[in-house]
Order: sequence, then C-alpha cells, then structure tokens
Amino acid sequence: MRIVLRSIAALAVLVSSPLVASAQVGLAHRLVTVGVGGGASVPVSDAGDAFKNGFNVQGFARLNVPKLPVVPRFDLNFSRFNLDDAQIGVPGTSQVLAGLANLQMGVLPFGPVRPYLIAGLGAYHLSTNVEGATPTSDSKTHFGINGGAGVTLSLGSIKGYVEGRVDNVFTEKGMIDTQQVQFVPVTFGVTF
Repeated sequence: MRIVLRSIAALAVLVSSPLVASAQVGLAHRLVTVGVGGGASVPVSDAGDAFKNGFNVQGFARLNVPKLPVVPRFDLNFSRFNLDDAQIGVPGTSQVLAGLANLQMGVLPFGPVRPYLIAGLGAYHLSTNVEGATPTSDSKTHFGINGGAGVTLSLGSIKGYVEGRVDNVFTEKGMIDTQQVQFVPVTFGVTF
C-alpha cells in the first residue's frame, strides 16, 4: 500500500511541476504589469447611510517576481460619492484618494481565467464638500486596510481583470458620525 501511495505522490509531483513552471514563466515574462480600470463604488455600513453609490478609477503596478507565493502590487485609487441629502440634510460630495501597498496571491496559477486574492494597507485622503447656506469643506488623511478577490482574464491579445474589494478607512467621528468609512469598489480594467 505504501508503494502505491508513494508512486501516486511521485506522479503528482512530476505532472504538476511543468504546470507550476509554466505559470511562473508566464509571470516572469514581464517584470512589471500595469493596470488601469474603473467601475462602481458602493458605500456600506454607516457610510451607506451618508453616501449614495459612486464611481472609482484605479491604476496599479504589479511586480512579477518569480518564486514568490505572493505578488507585490502598488495601487492608486480614486472614488467619488454624492452625499445623500435626504439623510444628511444638505447636498455635497465626498472623494477618497488612496495610495495602497497590496499583496496579490493567485488561487489557480494557469489558464485564461486566473482567480486571485488581494489584501493590503495604505493612506486614504478623504475630502468632503458640503453645499448649502454655509458651504464647508473638510479634508484629512487616514490609515486604512483593504481586502478582496478578483480574476485576471487572458483572451488572445486582450488582458484584463475584474476585482472587488472592501476598503475600511479608520477615521475620527466626523460628517457621518462613525470611526470608520467602508466602501466596496468593483473595478473592471485592462493590463499591459
């Protein structure tokens, strides 16, 4: 019985070695991959009461270092929301500019559709402009974390991605009377 189990294990290693090697060669083809995209941003939790759904724009640079279990990625994200004047009582806008250091880990390292997990941390600059009889503006930078999942797509010469994350920004109590602002950007984009 032990001989059969050892033979199966040896066969599995021999069969999977070329697949892993070809996946690493695909990553090492280019040292840096650049991505740009955009989509919808959905405020959740207490932020969902203060903000309406908005949009996001994203750009990133991913370092394709072979033999690492995770891939470093540096993101620059922008999201914009309108204030829900029915809840807040006044019209206005809120913007979030984030610089993030993330780690991306592939779940399946081969094939035209490759799912991945992503998580990281960074600085989030929140800016809120309130209109009305006495217009006000507030702007501060806060620490935050993010995590989510996505898929990379390789269809011929077109390479793209679809990604959803939860961004959690730690703030002081302010406009929306909470110590954190959470939103979910869902992004569609292309990579080069």
